[in-house]
Amino acid sequence: MDVVPKIKLVVSDFHLGAGHRNRDGSVNILEDFFHDREFIEFLQYFSSGVHENSEVELILNGDFFNLLMIDYDETDADVLTELVVLRRMKKIMDGHKATMNALKYFQSLSGKSLTFVMGNHDPGILFPSVQEFIRRFTGEATRFFLESYEFDGIYVEHGNQYEEANRFDREKYFLTKDLPEPVLNQPWGTVFLVHVINDIKRRKPHFDKVLPFVDYIKWLLVYDFRFGIRVVAQILKFFFSSQFRNDPRRNMSFRQTLKVFLEAPVFPDLDEWAEKILMTREDIHTVIFGHNHRPTFRRFAPGKEYVNTGTWNQMTHLEVDRLGARLDCTFAFIEYTSARNPQVSLKIWKGRRKTHQEVDVA
Repeated sequence: MDVVPKIKLVVSDFHLGAGHRNRDGSVNILEDFFHDREFIEFLQYFSSGVHENSEVELILNGDFFNLLMIDYDETDADVLTELVVLRRMKKIMDGHKATMNALKYFQSLSGKSLTFVMGNHDPGILFPSVQEFIRRFTGEATRFFLESYEFDGIYVEHGNQYEEANRFDREKYFLTKDLPEPVLNQPWGTVFLVHVINDIKRRKPHFDKVLPFVDYIKWLLVYDFRFGIRVVAQILKFFFSSQFRNDPRRNMSFRQTLKVFLEAPVFPDLDEWAEKILMTREDIHTVIFGHNHRPTFRRFAPGKEYVNTGTWNQMTHLEVDRLGARLDCTFAFIEYTSARNPQVSLKIWKGRRKTHQEVDVA
């Protein structure tokens, strides 16, 4: 009896918005994802040719949708109700029709499946109606995991829970007290993104695409002092004003703000959390994160590996080991062979002609 080849693919942090253009034809500066064609080719490659008869699962590990950067015309853009999420999701589907069609076609093929894991930019999938709405565009068999996804010794999680600014209260996903309808209990970083970062992007669209953030602020204070001072002032104003809002739609305590302020100078490094999971759980041999947009492959011990799938958005890095603008369409490739455990590697999608190459990023 022939054994059907089996692979799994993991990508993260695409940040699909409302499309490349606004209604008036101008460039949508809130859109992050400009590689629909490359992703469609990626889906085509892994569902045809040598993979036509393979069992292939595509895992979208958080922040596939960007519900936080849709439209400057919306008021209280950080307040997400069920109706607001559905309206924004409709704009995303309209803005990336070809990608949605490709996902639906991919999943319609024999042995091909699609799984979403929630990130901090797409918490709208907490609403069952939103999940059903997504299934209309991607296929009825689409699965959703709200916290983590485990299989065959592999642990997949977006990674935002290990950063104070973007951590959800998993005991209280919704705010309901004194409200006519449930509102998503957004983490501190979401409110900051919507009210500070999105506003700054009006003047410098690339502002949120430079890492580490604190190093970029320092750079601005040296090379663009006037703008840098304006940014610092805006950030400090938000820090203090957020403590005096009495709004049941937002949950921002002084204690949480202080924790975020103390953590801010440290670039979120998920390596230590991956190592902790690997070393405390004997049943896990591989941890896969996204979130911090840093593609990573590390081996902590024999049979204990960590992969970060990075992002398909162009980023500018100020760190010495990866200085400059980079666009690496990275993904985790999980291949089931005759070995006991599936083999996991980090690869870069190079297109149909040069399909991918393995990378080793520490």
